[in-house]
Amino acid sequence: MKNIRWFAFLFLFLLLFPEESHAASSSSHIQLDGKDISAAEGVQIQEVKGNVLVPLRLIVEELGYKVSWEPKTSTVTIQNQNRNQNLSLQVNNPIATVNGRQMGLAVAPLLTGGTTYVPIRFVSEQTGIDVNWNSKLKTVILTTPATSSGNSESTRGRSATQTATNAEESARAAISQISFTNHQLTIAVNGKVTPKVTTLTNADRIVVDIPDARLSDDFLSSQPLDRGGQGAFPVTDDPDVSQVRYSIFSASPASVRIVVDLNSSTSYHVQNADDGKVVIALDQKTEEATPAGPDTPITPAEPSIASDGHAQGIDVSHYNGNIDWQQVAAAGKTFAFIKATEGTKYQDSQFLANVQGARDANILVGAYHFLNATTADGARQEAANFARAIDSAGGRLDLPPVLDYENNPKNLTPAQISEVAHAFLDEMEKLTGRQPIVYTGNVFASKFDPTFSMYKLWVARYSTTQKPTAVPAWNSWWAWQYSSTGSVPGINGAVDLDEYNGTIDELRSSLAAELE
Repeated sequence: MKNIRWFAFLFLFLLLFPEESHAASSSSHIQLDGKDISAAEGVQIQEVKGNVLVPLRLIVEELGYKVSWEPKTSTVTIQNQNRNQNLSLQVNNPIATVNGRQMGLAVAPLLTGGTTYVPIRFVSEQTGIDVNWNSKLKTVILTTPATSSGNSESTRGRSATQTATNAEESARAAISQISFTNHQLTIAVNGKVTPKVTTLTNADRIVVDIPDARLSDDFLSSQPLDRGGQGAFPVTDDPDVSQVRYSIFSASPASVRIVVDLNSSTSYHVQNADDGKVVIALDQKTEEATPAGPDTPITPAEPSIASDGHAQGIDVSHYNGNIDWQQVAAAGKTFAFIKATEGTKYQDSQFLANVQGARDANILVGAYHFLNATTADGARQEAANFARAIDSAGGRLDLPPVLDYENNPKNLTPAQISEVAHAFLDEMEKLTGRQPIVYTGNVFASKFDPTFSMYKLWVARYSTTQKPTAVPAWNSWWAWQYSSTGSVPGINGAVDLDEYNGTIDELRSSLAAELE
């Protein structure tokens, strides 16, 4: 993320549209350290809705940057090898590439007379140059601050302020995943955050602002922003929610905004234990839950309808931090599913440590893969990644491998969902020799057709009074994830709680039967 801040300002302050701009008088000027650099014919200062804009090339070349223009694609590329900076910016496209990383712009860049224009805030906030606008003289006055190495091209524009902002960019919390399932919005974040959650009406929506945060590179590669600098995915399996939207809401101060579009006004409560997950849980109307405010503490509870003797377990990932598995076992947890992989390349950083820790505590161990694929071929590639992770943990685990298929950001049809899921399950069974388990939410499970009834179902339904209901593919569940706010000794913060549909002896017996 080195020097990324230098570019960030450009993306979030191009507040203009070509059709709304007009040029200032031909007598306008730009001065840099007393030198008039606006002599090029046709280059004029622009004024748009009270904003003064200056030609990008004219400024950055004076600061030692190389600028190239590709007319076929209307793309500007800005490079400075000494600072390892590379930016690709396309006219009328609010998505740019910064050092190989995709980033959304507030608005697309402006091209007038063959010249790309940006606001003077570009210069003042990100290069450290002092900027003044003399409206009477129609002149932008730029003054390079003094540096220890003088005003050479390699140091011009570098300042203590810029160095500090680069460090701030690297230190910001990175949002790696946004999903909506089981009646709750889950935001996976690397770092501590304090979200501000509000509700709006006409139309009803929940707005989550996360200050001092950014969207991670992995997030943008899997859930990219559109040409308007926005991202969204539909929610088709929840009666109260239609879609979730997200964007880089502000650059100064930096913040990410996530909006849950509601079908009707719905109360919620916020769960944020600094454990790598922020959860906005919508209150279940069917359970007549008492609305909880954002600061209302959540009291974890064991399911009041759990059958006596049913084996109790947990599922975890690196978001749960370092786990004392001996304490987990002492608390009566007899099995655990551990996140192994996601996508085609990612392996959870705590996977191997968690597998070993659970084994040492005599807890039955299984692994799950979070599916991102939207095609059958992509699903098979993800299965290969999952199989490699299991091999790295010594091969066969106690519990069968699990396909975690719980959201539908590309709005696939039920037929497409079935195709993707079958491709993953078939490939996984071929690679491991074991029939996988399907994990999903109680509502999303209804999208699976009866051909999936051959697989065991691990289903999520967060309730202390209502068990999962029957769906076309499954009349019963193998395991039930009944809470995401559990409290277990040995684990800091909230943890997912699970119940096997039988005793621990019955579970061990069924696993032994697989080997016969």
